[in-house]
Amino acid sequence: MIVSSCPLRVSLLGGSTDLEDFIDKYKSGQVINFPVNLYTYVSLNERKDKNFLIQYSSTEKISVKNRKDIKNDVVRVALEYFKIKTPLTITLTADIPSHGSGLASSSSFMISMVKALSTFKNLELSDIEICDISLNLERKFNPLVGRQDPYGCGLKGFKKMFFGKNKLPQITLYDHSFFKKFNLNLVPIGKGRKSTEVLKSLDYDKRKILYDKVNLGNDLIVHSKFDKLNHLVLEGWESKKLTSPLILNDEVKKIENYLKSYNNLEPNCTLSYKLCGAGNGGYMLVISELDSNFNLGIRIDVDFKGIKSWELWK
Repeated sequence: MIVSSCPLRVSLLGGSTDLEDFIDKYKSGQVINFPVNLYTYVSLNERKDKNFLIQYSSTEKISVKNRKDIKNDVVRVALEYFKIKTPLTITLTADIPSHGSGLASSSSFMISMVKALSTFKNLELSDIEICDISLNLERKFNPLVGRQDPYGCGLKGFKKMFFGKNKLPQITLYDHSFFKKFNLNLVPIGKGRKSTEVLKSLDYDKRKILYDKVNLGNDLIVHSKFDKLNHLVLEGWESKKLTSPLILNDEVKKIENYLKSYNNLEPNCTLSYKLCGAGNGGYMLVISELDSNFNLGIRIDVDFKGIKSWELWK
């Protein structure tokens, strides 16, 4: 059995400037993001019959010769890319409910799948090669996926990612002292959502300010001005809400109001917050003081493991 894993990712600044429409217009995009210590997993083991058995939130049993009929997009495009004709049981799981999370779960699963199948075929691929393959495969069924999703999940560390036209990302790595000074929590907001309609509705020009805030954020991180960085993250969230009328819903507003009222009870407890992903649901990232009593949602940290695979037995 082969098992692979890949982190989910959180974006602090610049989200939506990594989409191809923005890069086409402004010649580049950039984000500040990091992988988190929450993971997707894919397991593979060979079967005795002539079928693929695919287990996720649903179960599919499809003959090998009919692999194009597989409904799970991640599994289908990966099996076709690697030309897999060996009957396999394929299981996809994650540490948290991942559908519509805003944490790039689809990209993380795609990377886990590519890593598992490349291990199965004894292919030596670098992390950036896996991310590049995963982005191209995901775009077969999700053409609006941003570049930061696979590279943000699959490349280790707290980082700035600069995306030029038709180029691999340029990475600026930061140290991890930010994560030693604050607590970071992910607070779930209602049900998961599909991001497609939100992404289609984004305003070009209103996203430009999100791009510019990445440059400010970079300077603040380099000079360890983390209190100002937290304020900038909150500013970025306020700016992001102006890029589409579909980003906010009643559940998001409810969480925002709760965080504001919480600060009235414990001043400066929640220093900053932003919605992860395109909007309209998923998880709210909340940054709070180390000694605060804020414990809503899931405590997270920056990931140090990266993309992994291992064989449990042969």
